[in-house]
This record gives sequence, C-alpha cells and structure tokens, in this order.
Amino acid sequence: MSKQKKEQKYATEEAFQSLENTVQQSEHFLEKNAKILGIVFGAFILIAVGYFAYLKFVKEPKNLEAQKEIVTADQMFESDSMALALDGSPGSYMGYNQIIEEYSGSDVANIAKYKSAIAFYQEGKYQEALDRVNSFSTKEEALKAMKMGVKGDALVQLGKKEEGLDAYEGAINASKLEVLQQIYTKKAAVLALDLQAYDRGLKTVQSYLKNHADAEGNGEITKLEEMLKYAGK
Repeated sequence: MSKQKKEQKYATEEAFQSLENTVQQSEHFLEKNAKILGIVFGAFILIAVGYFAYLKFVKEPKNLEAQKEIVTADQMFESDSMALALDGSPGSYMGYNQIIEEYSGSDVANIAKYKSAIAFYQEGKYQEALDRVNSFSTKEEALKAMKMGVKGDALVQLGKKEEGLDAYEGAINASKLEVLQQIYTKKAAVLALDLQAYDRGLKTVQSYLKNHADAEGNGEITKLEEMLKYAGK
C-alpha cells in the first residue's frame, strides 16, 4: 500500500472514530441539556407570564394556592431530587403529580406538567416524560421550542429516533432565539449522524450557521457540519 493510500485510510478511520464518539455522547448530551432547559424554563415563565399572570394569581385563589404548593417541589427539582419533586412528601408538601391533579386547569398545574416531564426523563421514565410533556400547552414561542425539545429527548430514548429528529427540527423552527436554536441544532445534527441522514442533518446545520454565523459556541456545530459532509460522501 502506498504512503498516500495509507494516509487516506488513516484519515478515514480517524474521521469515523470521531463520528462514532460523537454519536455515543449523544445520550449524555440529551440528559445534560434536558435538566439545563428545565431550570431555564423558570426564567422564561417570568418573562412570558409577567404582570398579567401576577394579577391572575392574585385574583384566582386556585392559582395562588397552587403557586405556594409548587415552591418546595421546585426546590427538590433544582437539587436533583426528582422523585421528591414528582411525588412530594405526604403531609408535608405536594409534588408535581399531586399539584397537576389537585389544581387541574390552573396555570401552575400546566407549568408542573412541563417540569414533571423533565423529572420523569431524569428518572429514566421516558414514556411518562413523553406523555406528560405532550399534555403541556403554551402559546409562547420559546416554551413551544422547549416542549418539542423534551419530546425529542424522550422519543430518542424510546428508540423512536426518526420521530425524535422531527421533534428537534420542530424545536428549531418554533423559536428564533439563538440559544435554543443552537442547542437543538446540535441535537438534530448528532441524531442525523446516528441515523445516517447526512443530507438532512447538513441542511439543518447550514441553515443555523447562515442565521447565526457569529454566535458564540458555534465550534461544535461547525465540527458537526464537517462530519456530516464527510460521512455523506
């Protein structure tokens, strides 16, 4: 074998090893970002609901009571005590599951649906996470994107990767926020590599880079773009 052919063979093996490592890391990436987005969700709630939600909470005792009940469950969620966040402690405080049932129809119960989906996911209960996030409703674009993202995470873990890729692409299209588009573009690209849907993944990555060429943290996406190009040859 000539020196040039040996070098090409080595480059090919190295590229596909990098590809395999990227795919293997996808599960950890999904788990890490699911929790991060669950925490970020709280900030979006304040922005989305704002003053009008405050008035609604004051005027509607059901919402006000639910808002008080969810505080401890949120503390458990933020400290990674997902079982306690979901089921609470009898006689002490309600978990998300009890709040959803007890305060059905309230804004807080709706918020609890999203957060409990994250908690179920972290507990490895992916079907429960999928069912719960599907029951969450919102008109706010960023929250729609985050809902689709969690849906994608759960579908991937359930082995429904094609549907998961659809969900990630839906998350990208649901919001123009750079931070969310960056997260879901990475997830879509990694999953496209895994599915060998190279053209589809490349289209998604290049669309993101066209709109956010100078965004901080684009290094990994640029690397994924090159891997998709190489794998698709």
